[in-house]
Amino acid sequence: MTGLDLFAPSTVASGARARARWRLPASRGGIAWMVVVVIIGVLLSVQFGRQVYANWEIGQRAAAIEAQIAQVEAENDRLRDELAYLQSDAYISAEARRLANLGAAGEQVLIIPAGAEEPLPEELAAAAEPPKPMLEQWIDLFFAPETAAP
Repeated sequence: MTGLDLFAPSTVASGARARARWRLPASRGGIAWMVVVVIIGVLLSVQFGRQVYANWEIGQRAAAIEAQIAQVEAENDRLRDELAYLQSDAYISAEARRLANLGAAGEQVLIIPAGAEEPLPEELAAAAEPPKPMLEQWIDLFFAPETAAP
């Protein structure tokens, strides 16, 4: 027996073959049930869509609130650091010097009266000459005539 012998030709004609076909109900009761099922399906679909949108909106609000919490925590840390500085001895000393001209023990206050400055000596004045702008320095470097080496 070969593999070809296993399959026998179909005895049912192709036109007479029964197909699974969906038929509309012919009675009013069947149509009413169909309308009820469609209405329930539409209502369920709308409700599902609302739930999906509400879930998405809640997620967006949660993300915004988390960002706001992070911002408030950063501000809180900054204020905590500022409070620690304001309560430190360094701040108290600096404010005492600024407001009451107080100094630490052993410090001497040096006040320079206006107009007491002296001009720079000649050797320092020549060294204090401002350098050329960078563009001019580059131009001189590449395009200036070469000077003879000694």
